[in-house]
Amino acid sequence: MRRLKARRKHAVRADFPISRELKAAFDAYLASEPHQPASAWPEFIRLADMLEEAGAPVQPLLAGCVCWHPRAGGMTMPGELAVYRRLVAL
Repeated sequence: MRRLKARRKHAVRADFPISRELKAAFDAYLASEPHQPASAWPEFIRLADMLEEAGAPVQPLLAGCVCWHPRAGGMTMPGELAVYRRLVAL
């Protein structure tokens, strides 16, 4: 029981290579205004595609499950927050 509680306290981590192009797509994503549905959000689609190619833990077919956006609102999934933290750390 104690071990299970300890695991829940740790954030999900994402580890994948980050190219200059991926970092630029992330910066463009953060600078953009959120769109719903996400399929109408070009920066979201570009970032999702690049993250998938890089092997990041994303689910691109589920809108909102790619990378957290500070102005998007809604629920935050642990995986998308982990991707955000990995990209913002650079």
